[in-house]
Amino acid sequence: MSFRKAALLTLAAFALAGCGRDDVKVYHVTKDDSAAPQQNQIATPVPIENSQPQLQFVLPNGWQEIAPSQMRVASFSVTNASGQNADVGVIPLPTGGDELALVNMWRDQMQLPALANVTAAETVSVGSDSAKLFDIASDALLIDGKFRARILVAMLARGETSWFFKMTGEDSFVASQKPNFLQFLKSISFVQSAPAQIVATPAAQTGNANSIWTIPADWQQLPPSEFLVAKFSIAGADSASAQVNVSSLAGEGGGSLANVNRWRGQLGLKPLKDEIELAHIVPEMDLPSGGHLAIVDFTGTDSKTGKPARLVGAVVPQNGQTWFYKLMGDGQIVAQQKDAFIKFIQSANYSNAR
Repeated sequence: MSFRKAALLTLAAFALAGCGRDDVKVYHVTKDDSAAPQQNQIATPVPIENSQPQLQFVLPNGWQEIAPSQMRVASFSVTNASGQNADVGVIPLPTGGDELALVNMWRDQMQLPALANVTAAETVSVGSDSAKLFDIASDALLIDGKFRARILVAMLARGETSWFFKMTGEDSFVASQKPNFLQFLKSISFVQSAPAQIVATPAAQTGNANSIWTIPADWQQLPPSEFLVAKFSIAGADSASAQVNVSSLAGEGGGSLANVNRWRGQLGLKPLKDEIELAHIVPEMDLPSGGHLAIVDFTGTDSKTGKPARLVGAVVPQNGQTWFYKLMGDGQIVAQQKDAFIKFIQSANYSNAR
């Protein structure tokens, strides 16, 4: 298996009648993915059906591009003549997070109490799609102890990816930039890249350098979708099933707490409050390749199907990347497959991943 995720920036200039020159940005997040099939399966080309699209937009006047960090594919700084500034980020994540938990996370950043229910969000346009806009201002003076803070977050679900467009800064400045923020959202378009072809070959069969795991024989390989390195399905009795997803992000990938809370949201569970609470419920295991993996095991209700489900997840920092493994589905299947899932993770040779 090989994995490569990068944000490639292409700058073009558009001459708009009567408007001078506007910066038009094209962001292309690409993946070079390979997932190993069952050990006795002949290697065949596998199309990636939902390769990550190009993100195109018109950059408002006064917005300056800066290097994106962690899970962002784009970052901008907005400053006026008085020195007021705001931060803008574009963050794509796999779908499945709990909307209320997300809203309450943003409210917590503004030192506001949590809500029992999601209040009505404003409907805005992200390109040709409709999205939800959350506008949250603090009551406390959070910036330099002198100014209130404000967050604008537009949330758009496209296929198996949720896109978050977030502006943060001083209350009055963010409010004044809201028309520019909305115009930026309207300018966005998604251009789907042509499907790539990958060849998956099991390491146990050939020792191929592009394979990093030993795959259990009863796991069925599926084409990985956006932001997944690999995906597998496990069938049980009476149409019961479970799935294994593997993803990888640069650096800390947003941190363990945020990702564990995203998993909890997929089961309708309340988010953990902080890293201390996380540490109490997350045991760690050593890896043969060095380092460790942190394991979580939750039971709840699948937010997509409304059926009881169990989720076993693992977070593995390796070589400047953080790998996220998730086994989720029918509780009985997950219980039966948990040991095999852990051995699958422990079998990884990350030196073969690139």
